[in-house]
Amino acid sequence: MNIIKKSIFVIKNYGVKAFIKKAIRFPISRLNLLKQKIAERKARKNKEEVIKSLKSFSSNNPEEIFDFSWNFYSGLIRPWQIKEEFVELLKIFKELNPKYILEIGTANGGSLFCFCKLARDDATIISIDLPKGPFGGGYPEWKIPIYQAFVKQNQKIDLLRKDSHQQDTLEEVKKILNDNQLDFLFVDADHSYEGVKKDFEMYSPLVRKGGIIAFHDIAPKGNLEFSGGVPIFWQEVKKQYKIQEFIKDINQDGWGIGVIYF
Repeated sequence: MNIIKKSIFVIKNYGVKAFIKKAIRFPISRLNLLKQKIAERKARKNKEEVIKSLKSFSSNNPEEIFDFSWNFYSGLIRPWQIKEEFVELLKIFKELNPKYILEIGTANGGSLFCFCKLARDDATIISIDLPKGPFGGGYPEWKIPIYQAFVKQNQKIDLLRKDSHQQDTLEEVKKILNDNQLDFLFVDADHSYEGVKKDFEMYSPLVRKGGIIAFHDIAPKGNLEFSGGVPIFWQEVKKQYKIQEFIKDINQDGWGIGVIYF
């Protein structure tokens, strides 16, 4: 889609306001994308060095862990999160001290890195990410050993490059858990209303009583391009549970984290 067609598409589907915001952000996003591509090329050439650096990093401080992931190799595993929001979630995660963790939607790997570093030393961490997913998923295969380097010595990580909505994916998660229940579930994948609802309906039964489910992109003023139907689903589901919300600015364009105490 060329730039003119894309501009018309954004205006038609998301409005003039969204188009102006996107136009302002465009040079910055292109520069950041270029920096990330350069970092990725460097990381592929120096994969052993990257893996060694990831394995040697140790901290139990949520802010330190976030900062490391944000700055590491010029954004190689940068979390797609607002720091103030995600650090609050990491504090809750740390206090929970989870052993069984599932992340649906891994993309750049930053949130997965943070979860691994703050989870128990014997934790089982599962990631589901759809290759070429429409909401930013689909990390390249060469990143697999980098993501595997996130874990501590006695942790176990399973990287499922699959569609979370498929029954065989759910069955594989159950097999990995081996009759254990999840302590923590993070949903940040398909942002359509139907998609986030299905992730919740399929995987929330695996969460133990007293566990936590967190959603990304719940901010009520997020437009469809960034947040999809997540804010709509969040407003529905949050009425049924004890919850917390972390939104830096109520007027921000998307983002925001919602926590359910299950």
